[in-house]
Amino acid sequence: MVKILIAVVLFAHGIGHVLGPLQVFKVAAASPTWNGDSWLLTGVTGQTVSNVIGLVLWVGAMVGFVAASAVVMGWLPAAWWVPLAVVSSVVSLVAIALFPTAFPMTSTVGAVVVDVAVLVAVLGLKWTPSALAV
Repeated sequence: MVKILIAVVLFAHGIGHVLGPLQVFKVAAASPTWNGDSWLLTGVTGQTVSNVIGLVLWVGAMVGFVAASAVVMGWLPAAWWVPLAVVSSVVSLVAIALFPTAFPMTSTVGAVVVDVAVLVAVLGLKWTPSALAV
Protein backbone atom coordinates (compact mmCIF):
# COMPACT_ATOMS: atom_id res chain seq x y z
CA MET A 1 0.00 0.00 0.00
CA VAL A 2 2.83 2.44 0.84
CA LYS A 3 4.46 1.64 -2.49
CA ILE A 4 1.28 2.58 -4.34
CA LEU A 5 0.89 5.78 -2.32
CA ILE A 6 4.46 6.88 -3.09
CA ALA A 7 4.01 6.04 -6.77
CA VAL A 8 0.76 8.03 -6.91
CA VAL A 9 2.39 11.07 -5.25
CA LEU A 10 5.30 10.96 -7.70
CA PHE A 11 2.96 10.47 -10.65
CA ALA A 12 0.65 13.30 -9.58
CA HIS A 13 3.61 15.59 -8.95
CA GLY A 14 4.94 14.79 -12.40
CA ILE A 15 1.61 15.39 -14.11
CA GLY A 16 1.26 18.66 -12.22
CA HIS A 17 4.18 20.04 -14.23
CA VAL A 18 1.96 20.01 -17.34
CA LEU A 19 0.43 23.26 -16.07
CA GLY A 20 3.57 25.11 -17.23
CA PRO A 21 3.26 24.14 -20.90
CA LEU A 22 -0.53 24.58 -20.78
CA GLN A 23 -0.03 28.18 -19.66
CA VAL A 24 2.74 28.90 -22.16
CA PHE A 25 0.48 27.68 -24.99
CA LYS A 26 -2.47 29.58 -23.44
CA VAL A 27 -4.56 26.40 -23.13
CA ALA A 28 -5.16 26.92 -19.40
CA ALA A 29 -4.30 29.54 -16.81
CA ALA A 30 -3.36 28.09 -13.44
CA SER A 31 -1.99 31.49 -12.48
CA PRO A 32 -3.77 34.21 -14.48
CA THR A 33 -1.30 36.88 -13.38
CA TRP A 34 1.67 35.05 -14.92
CA ASN A 35 2.43 36.06 -18.49
CA GLY A 36 5.11 33.45 -19.23
CA ASP A 37 8.18 35.40 -18.24
CA SER A 38 11.00 34.49 -15.91
CA TRP A 39 12.34 37.01 -13.41
CA LEU A 40 15.88 35.97 -14.42
CA LEU A 41 15.74 34.82 -18.04
CA THR A 42 13.30 37.06 -19.86
CA GLY A 43 15.41 40.23 -19.64
CA VAL A 44 18.48 38.34 -20.88
CA THR A 45 17.06 35.90 -23.41
CA GLY A 46 13.70 37.36 -24.37
CA GLN A 47 10.31 35.85 -23.66
CA THR A 48 10.39 33.24 -26.45
CA VAL A 49 13.65 31.67 -25.29
CA SER A 50 12.50 31.95 -21.68
CA ASN A 51 9.31 30.07 -22.60
CA VAL A 52 11.30 27.34 -24.38
CA ILE A 53 13.54 26.89 -21.35
CA GLY A 54 10.48 26.67 -19.13
CA LEU A 55 8.89 24.10 -21.44
CA VAL A 56 12.02 21.95 -21.43
CA LEU A 57 12.23 22.09 -17.64
CA TRP A 58 8.54 21.34 -17.01
CA VAL A 59 8.33 18.55 -19.57
CA GLY A 60 11.60 17.08 -18.28
CA ALA A 61 10.35 17.08 -14.70
CA MET A 62 7.00 15.67 -15.78
CA VAL A 63 8.50 12.76 -17.71
CA GLY A 64 11.08 12.12 -14.99
CA PHE A 65 8.58 11.93 -12.14
CA VAL A 66 6.15 9.77 -14.11
CA ALA A 67 9.03 7.41 -14.92
CA ALA A 68 10.16 7.46 -11.27
CA SER A 69 6.66 6.40 -10.23
CA ALA A 70 6.93 3.50 -12.67
CA VAL A 71 10.23 2.49 -11.06
CA VAL A 72 8.55 2.48 -7.63
CA MET A 73 5.86 0.18 -9.02
CA GLY A 74 8.52 -2.13 -10.48
CA TRP A 75 7.61 -1.41 -14.09
CA LEU A 76 11.00 0.13 -14.95
CA PRO A 77 14.49 -0.97 -13.85
CA ALA A 78 15.40 -0.22 -10.23
CA ALA A 79 18.76 1.14 -11.39
CA TRP A 80 16.92 4.12 -12.86
CA TRP A 81 15.57 5.21 -9.46
CA VAL A 82 18.34 7.48 -8.19
CA PRO A 83 19.04 9.32 -11.46
CA LEU A 84 15.34 9.82 -12.21
CA ALA A 85 14.42 10.93 -8.70
CA VAL A 86 17.37 13.30 -8.24
CA VAL A 87 17.39 14.85 -11.72
CA SER A 88 13.60 15.27 -11.78
CA SER A 89 13.63 16.98 -8.38
CA VAL A 90 16.48 19.31 -9.31
CA VAL A 91 14.89 20.18 -12.67
CA SER A 92 11.58 20.89 -10.92
CA LEU A 93 13.29 23.12 -8.34
CA VAL A 94 15.15 25.02 -11.08
CA ALA A 95 11.88 25.56 -12.94
CA ILE A 96 10.24 26.83 -9.76
CA ALA A 97 13.18 29.14 -9.04
CA LEU A 98 13.10 30.60 -12.56
CA PHE A 99 9.31 30.85 -12.82
CA PRO A 100 8.09 31.27 -9.21
CA THR A 101 4.76 32.85 -10.16
CA ALA A 102 3.82 30.32 -12.84
CA PHE A 103 1.53 28.42 -10.49
CA PRO A 104 -0.62 29.37 -7.50
CA MET A 105 1.43 29.71 -4.30
CA THR A 106 -0.06 26.56 -2.74
CA SER A 107 0.97 24.51 -5.78
CA THR A 108 4.45 26.00 -5.73
CA VAL A 109 4.93 25.28 -2.02
CA GLY A 110 3.58 21.74 -2.45
CA ALA A 111 5.93 21.12 -5.36
CA VAL A 112 8.94 22.33 -3.38
CA VAL A 113 7.95 20.08 -0.47
CA VAL A 114 7.74 17.01 -2.73
CA ASP A 115 11.01 17.86 -4.51
CA VAL A 116 12.89 18.37 -1.24
CA ALA A 117 11.34 15.24 0.32
CA VAL A 118 12.48 13.16 -2.65
CA LEU A 119 16.02 14.58 -2.45
CA VAL A 120 16.22 13.97 1.30
CA ALA A 121 14.87 10.43 0.92
CA VAL A 122 17.18 9.51 -1.96
CA LEU A 123 20.38 11.39 -1.15
CA GLY A 124 20.14 11.77 2.62
CA LEU A 125 18.42 8.57 3.66
CA LYS A 126 19.54 6.45 0.68
CA TRP A 127 15.96 5.22 0.29
CA THR A 128 15.14 2.91 -2.60
CA PRO A 129 11.81 1.48 -3.72
CA SER A 130 13.15 -2.02 -3.06
CA ALA A 131 13.00 -1.17 0.67
CA LEU A 132 9.22 -1.40 0.46
CA ALA A 133 7.44 -4.68 1.11
CA VAL A 134 5.59 -6.05 -1.88
